[in-house]
Amino acid sequence: MSPESPQQRLLSEVHEGFAASMASSLSAFLQAEMTASLEGISFSSAGEFKNSLTAPACLISFELEPLGQWAVLSLDNAAVFGLLELLLGGKSGMGEVEARTLTEIEWSLLEEVVRVMVASLGETWKSFHPVEFKVQSLESDPGRLAAPNAALRLARLKFRLDFGGQTGGFEVAAPQTFFDVAKPEAPEIEAPIEHLERNFALLGDAEVNVEVILDGPTMMFDDLAKLSAGQVVQFNYALERPLRAVVNGVVSFPCLIVSAGRKRAFQVEAH
Repeated sequence: MSPESPQQRLLSEVHEGFAASMASSLSAFLQAEMTASLEGISFSSAGEFKNSLTAPACLISFELEPLGQWAVLSLDNAAVFGLLELLLGGKSGMGEVEARTLTEIEWSLLEEVVRVMVASLGETWKSFHPVEFKVQSLESDPGRLAAPNAALRLARLKFRLDFGGQTGGFEVAAPQTFFDVAKPEAPEIEAPIEHLERNFALLGDAEVNVEVILDGPTMMFDDLAKLSAGQVVQFNYALERPLRAVVNGVVSFPCLIVSAGRKRAFQVEAH
């Protein structure tokens, strides 16, 4: 996939926010200043991901409920033992850490830290799907990792942790399809006739203001100002001359003066 793909840009933006949020949560939980950053995003098959892992590893696999999908968190030695040291009240900056398999007690303690990490991740992933992380397995041997179909495409998100002069890292892998953002369905467009009929039905009881305007006849303003009660103004408007019927001051219809019994009326010619 191209580095400039829309999906990769979206993943970068979302997970840069996750890194900051998670670092803040871990700092509060471990009572130690910590920063985190997104180092990179790559895509590979599940088989390639599994083959890239080395023993002894620190792998925690999850089921993403309720979707039934799979995700895995992989922490390097510096991150694992640095976080455990802080959790136990020690200081960071232990220097070089020897790679070894975690004890049962260490796994149990690490789960407490991981719970804080995935809580932030779950909030971030609501942008794609609301999920809960259910631990499936804790593995030191990559060969025993219960990965899905080897051909499954994964999105691999790599992060860096910095705490007290020490640097560690971790990686999150999940199906690439999990991060697909569905395109919104185009709204249905009503047929023009149905649309008009519906609007007419809605407006049937509405009241509008109708004015009939005699265009053309004029008089001097001075004469208009001299008018008094009882005077009659003759406009000399021919019966066959067209009028304008204006609705609410906006819509106009051409019309003619006609007789309606002993009264005058107007007849709409077009609309």
